[in-house]
Amino acid sequence: MQVAAALLFKIGSGAPGRWLPCFVVANIIGISSTWLLMMLYRQMQVNVALGLAMGLSFLFCQIVVALAFNSSLSLLQYGGIPGITAGMLMLCLGGRG
Repeated sequence: MQVAAALLFKIGSGAPGRWLPCFVVANIIGISSTWLLMMLYRQMQVNVALGLAMGLSFLFCQIVVALAFNSSLSLLQYGGIPGITAGMLMLCLGGRG
């Protein structure tokens, strides 16, 4: 849902006639993703749920926006992708301290 919202924000920023409809739809999609986060809170620890939701959202948004709008990533940015993935895995598999 966050990927769709990010794409709509970018598309809407490109032309004045598309700004308002894209803004409204992107916010409806983005707000509804909060419901999914609340469902995650019921299933797992709050810190793990938030880390997983935000990490996946950030990771997918970066990858999809880079591909959709033909942005080139640097070698360091490509290295961040497995770094973020590893961090989310450690968070989820870490157990209670």
